[in-house]
Amino acid sequence: MTASVALRFGYPVTATVPSVTFAEGVREHQDEVYGVALRITGDRDAALDVASATFLKAYRAFDRYDQVRPLRHWLLRIATNEAITYVRKRGRELRRRVEVEHASAIPDPTASPDTESVAREDRARIRAAVSTLPELYRVVIVLRYFNDLSVEEIAQVTGRPASTVGVQLLRGRALLRSSLGAGR
Repeated sequence: MTASVALRFGYPVTATVPSVTFAEGVREHQDEVYGVALRITGDRDAALDVASATFLKAYRAFDRYDQVRPLRHWLLRIATNEAITYVRKRGRELRRRVEVEHASAIPDPTASPDTESVAREDRARIRAAVSTLPELYRVVIVLRYFNDLSVEEIAQVTGRPASTVGVQLLRGRALLRSSLGAGR
């Protein structure tokens, strides 16, 4: 029975949301949580610490998690906040120290060595430029372009209005453009 028919006849409408266990959530989202932490902190060891802290906090609060909302957004919000806190505690000493091979996607097997080398250099330049962005812009850029979240999803994860996220993306892209343009 559809909701509109149930409402018309006065029947209670109950939405059945598939229950997710904590272990399933960890298995499904651990790589993405680590990736967000890595891109915000710029350090593999720090990212592991942040991911661990994220899942520990999530485990402790899992009974309060609203199962109607996406688990991915909830975990990414915790990871983002943990990474920001970690970077703030450590100050600006943490910079991009991760090797491109560890943070980049699987290379295209059909690409020539020259093309792959140029692409690797471009990825390294982009990652280095992203790591120098102010935290305000780095977070939204990472979530948008490295995690493929929409503006609305980023707003949910960060707790900022969607219009603010949009402006921060525009400004972050402008800073990246000028940073990358100055590097050539």
